[in-house]
Amino acid sequence: MDVTRRLRGVWGACAVALLARLSAFVLLGRFAHPDVCESEIIALNLLQGKGFIYHFLGTDYRSYMEPLYPGLCAGVYAVTGHSAVALGLVQIALGTALVWLVFACARRLASDRAAVVAAWLTALHPGLILYTTKFHPLILDTVCITLVVAGCLWYGERPRWRSVVRLGGLLGLCVLTRPTIVAAVPLIGWWVWRRSPPRPGLRVGEFLVIVGCAAAVVAPWVWRNYHVHHRLILTRSGTSMVFWIGNNPYRFTGSALTPEGDPVLISVAPPAVRTQLLSLDELGQQDLLLAQARQFVREHPWEFLRRWAVKWVYFWWFTPQAGLLYPPRWIRAYHAVSAPLLILLLIGAWTLWHPQPGMWRDRQAGWLLAALCAAIALLQSLFYIEGRHRLAIEPLLLIFVSQGIWRVWSGQRGAASCRTGTE
Repeated sequence: MDVTRRLRGVWGACAVALLARLSAFVLLGRFAHPDVCESEIIALNLLQGKGFIYHFLGTDYRSYMEPLYPGLCAGVYAVTGHSAVALGLVQIALGTALVWLVFACARRLASDRAAVVAAWLTALHPGLILYTTKFHPLILDTVCITLVVAGCLWYGERPRWRSVVRLGGLLGLCVLTRPTIVAAVPLIGWWVWRRSPPRPGLRVGEFLVIVGCAAAVVAPWVWRNYHVHHRLILTRSGTSMVFWIGNNPYRFTGSALTPEGDPVLISVAPPAVRTQLLSLDELGQQDLLLAQARQFVREHPWEFLRRWAVKWVYFWWFTPQAGLLYPPRWIRAYHAVSAPLLILLLIGAWTLWHPQPGMWRDRQAGWLLAALCAAIALLQSLFYIEGRHRLAIEPLLLIFVSQGIWRVWSGQRGAASCRTGTE
């Protein structure tokens, strides 16, 4: 693909992404009636001088969630006078930038034509469009995860100290919004070993610098948590709670909701446990939930592993509770879109084992991407699964989908050529 066609393709995808996300904001009325989550309350409390506070389960949580997205919201609100339109435009900008990032990653892994297809798939993906309209960390999470992959690929092309520092900084930034990226750390170590000059000391040194730079980015928040709680907490205090949701001793749903649409933490825990929770502070609640989850794992190790496997399957498809908060026709339409994408994803991943000419520019980087997505899925499945969790890596998966499309397309063209030649 020549440069002009390539640029026309990617900028066209970015323009369509911008228009689609802006239209979704308008059609869903998000500018007038924003769809907000806990980060909205935290951002407002920050602006009012109350601190990083979210009231939950009868007590004030001071480390309820990762800080990057609430900090972004507070910053936008501080500059614009709490303008939902301004924050919406920031979301749209992030969603549009994601399209370009996917293209930039894909063209280092595969052909230019596959990269353009991946960009268009990202631009038109209904889940990514919908979540761009929500004031939720998901789109920022997705951008940051993709930036980590981009950092790995930049390093792979030119393993210099500047690339090392940049990758470490991006990794640390991602931890502050989506800590499951820590699953990529061993893979980054493998990547550095494979792509750096063949000197063991240099390889180890570069990996340590990457980890050190990431730690330097995360350290201020960890220190803040230690100062507040007098305990080491990486990003949030509620890690125990999300582990309990997926591994509680009472009822397994794999999701944060029951099939009836009720929150697991509120509806599944016995009344005595709920009463005890309401009598405790933030860390007391988390300690109680962690103790129950650990006891379940110790007493039922095979059931714990079975649940983990079930949630891993849910990650790649849907939980039984998926779509409860949306109109039924939305989830039916999303199933109809997701099924062919999953098939094409598997075909694209299969080409790593059986590559076709002109498909993968860098199979080793393709293996890195596949392993990173699988590792994030495995770590997330340790807790609980919602559809948005796969969306965090969906743009990366769409690179494999684009390869699957080209594999099917080339196969069809080959079959057509054979038939024409026979005739």
